Amino acid sequence: MNPSSPRGRLRDALLCVGERGDVNEAGLSAAVTTALRALASEALGERSCVELVTVGAEDQPWGRSLGLRLADYDVELPDVLLYADQSDLPPQVQESYPTLRQEEWEAVLLVSKLIFMGLQSEPEPVRDDADQRPQVTPRPPRSVAREQFCQALAAIAERADLHQDELTEQLRTALLNFASETPDNKDAAQRIAVLRTGEPQQGPRLCLSRSGLAFAEVVLSAGGCPVPSCVLEEFPDLTQDEWNAVIHVTGLTLMAFEAEPAREVG
Repeated sequence: MNPSSPRGRLRDALLCVGERGDVNEAGLSAAVTTALRALASEALGERSCVELVTVGAEDQPWGRSLGLRLADYDVELPDVLLYADQSDLPPQVQESYPTLRQEEWEAVLLVSKLIFMGLQSEPEPVRDDADQRPQVTPRPPRSVAREQFCQALAAIAERADLHQDELTEQLRTALLNFASETPDNKDAAQRIAVLRTGEPQQGPRLCLSRSGLAFAEVVLSAGGCPVPSCVLEEFPDLTQDEWNAVIHVTGLTLMAFEAEPAREVG
């Protein structure tokens, strides 16, 4: 692990979003967006749209939760993916990965949605004087299930001592404990695996169990595809750039929880 790398910095910043304690939201947002932009520059170059995403909170009937959201549209990323995870496999993704199946595409988006939800903070009580909320606010600790899910994700990059089969089993179990054992979630859990794929120097990464395709690569290959109609039905004013931002940040977040590729010597 290289904690000073863009992947390591983004992983650390995202894990801080849901940690217990007092938090300066402005400082945390700056840490996440800075790390996102650094990894985007490395992985995407000038086509990145990550500047459209920020860290923020929204008051809900069950409480207030901090997480990643579109800055101008003011919607959480998991909410966008909630309506996208039944979308058709984009033609350009199919062209990049001809063996990818529709059900695998749906599983990639569903698991990505759950990862964003897992990284959010636990809901905190909504204050009566919400408009006068102090900049530094206390947050409850992560639930046991949420914490185990976050740790299982982090272990992919950080636990070099664990075999990929053990990492896979931990992740599948933690995902279902956190998300509940619905048929869709159980199907998605069986479609994920932690594998060493690609070049010999590539470390463990979250992949599709059948094909070995990395989640991050599949998601990023959808950058620039039209906004799915099922998403536009729910968010009719969502722009193409904002949809690209959702895709880019999803792919980069998945990359942040991959092991660092080994550097070639010489």
